[in-house]
Amino acid sequence: MFGGGRKKTKREEFSMGGEAIKTLIGEGCLFEGNLSIASGTKIEGTIKGNIKGHGLVIIGESGRVEGDVESDEVVIYGQVIGNVKCKRLELKKGAVLEGDIQTEILVIEEGAKYEGKCTMTAEEESKLGLESTP
Repeated sequence: MFGGGRKKTKREEFSMGGEAIKTLIGEGCLFEGNLSIASGTKIEGTIKGNIKGHGLVIIGESGRVEGDVESDEVVIYGQVIGNVKCKRLELKKGAVLEGDIQTEILVIEEGAKYEGKCTMTAEEESKLGLESTP
């Protein structure tokens, strides 16, 4: 009835919120160092370093980031040990965030765990902080 049993294309499977996921760090992968992103990124592996850029960052259920995350929108299903700075942050059921948050919009689902300090910024303040990002 809805979609007629049609299978999703790979492009549809790796998109969320209207933005296509162009970079994928797969489950079992370990990346050590800082990561600069320019578009949608999904992390199912482990990142030991900071993530900075623009676009959507999704930390998947098996994903783990040991470092700070700074981007336009961040959605966490997995684990982040570090600070998060973004315009919109979603902590999904099962997510773990140990660090400080600076955001305009915060959504925390039941079952997510968060320990840290949260600063809700006005839109103007947030734009100033994120525009200086390369």
